Amino acid sequence: MLIWVARICAVGAWAALATASVRAFALGGGAVQPLTGLLALGWTGVGLLWIRALALWAGKAVRVRQRARAWKRRVSLAKEDARPRRCTDRVPEDFSAAPWVFVRQAAVWILLPLVMAVPGALDEMDGGEAVRELKSAGAAIVTATVVETVDFEEAEDADGNVTHYHGDLVLVLPDGRRITAWGADTREEPKPDDRVQALWAPSAPQLGALVKETLHLERHVEKGWTVGGQRIFLLCFFAVFCAAFVVVAALVTGAEGLHDLAWRPLAQTVLPAVATLLLLWIRPALTGAGMTNGALESAAYGGFAIVLLLQYLGLTLRAFARAI
Repeated sequence: MLIWVARICAVGAWAALATASVRAFALGGGAVQPLTGLLALGWTGVGLLWIRALALWAGKAVRVRQRARAWKRRVSLAKEDARPRRCTDRVPEDFSAAPWVFVRQAAVWILLPLVMAVPGALDEMDGGEAVRELKSAGAAIVTATVVETVDFEEAEDADGNVTHYHGDLVLVLPDGRRITAWGADTREEPKPDDRVQALWAPSAPQLGALVKETLHLERHVEKGWTVGGQRIFLLCFFAVFCAAFVVVAALVTGAEGLHDLAWRPLAQTVLPAVATLLLLWIRPALTGAGMTNGALESAAYGGFAIVLLLQYLGLTLRAFARAI
């Protein structure tokens, strides 16, 4: 019974996390937080992983109790009985299904780079607090005319090169209304009568307009799914890393070692623990609370992926060490 609980939970967790990852990876820039559906799928997958780990621990406790009872009932002094039996936590102990082991592993290998690339997709979709507020109010892209510039100055990089211009803009919208774009960024120094692309919400003019020529504002009003931009690069990049490290290590370990790993309670408890931490890491981007101090960007460009990569590589190498 516990074996099937573990199996069903593993399939359910994979399905929930795969669905959440695909949906998050393909989010359009116009998606509005909170993304409650994605968050619910994520917690469902993580919850099933915890149930699976508990089932494995319960199964181990049952086997330990059964071995203790069998030892007490042993009365034979035969040589084969006197020799200590190797204790194994693998269930079932008989191993004859190598192809299915690699099918299961392939499912994880396919999902792993996609999960790694999810923070990059969230980073593209999020755009920061100002964009979130405007999108929640029904943002639209309009071409506005510059009426006045206020405190506009050059922004330089560390080498002293001018990267863009920053300040406040007074704009006239196509319908004749005036609105202020606070903290506008433009590639060239704006002048009166110049035209700029502005993000604004007609239903919430008090939010002002947003002019960020370096932010690709048009992406933040796209509806439907999109797979362009940094998310494709990150998916390919992390796929190469997984193939070079995790997949190679798993193939060297062999099917029996991977099968043994899949049924070890301690190793399988690491999976939901890490998954919980990673979901908590990106949860603010799903709820709309926002990520501070570059946390989402750091997750997108390595931190999130490194944790996952080390987790699976470490577990696989542990299985390999036990096999030799």
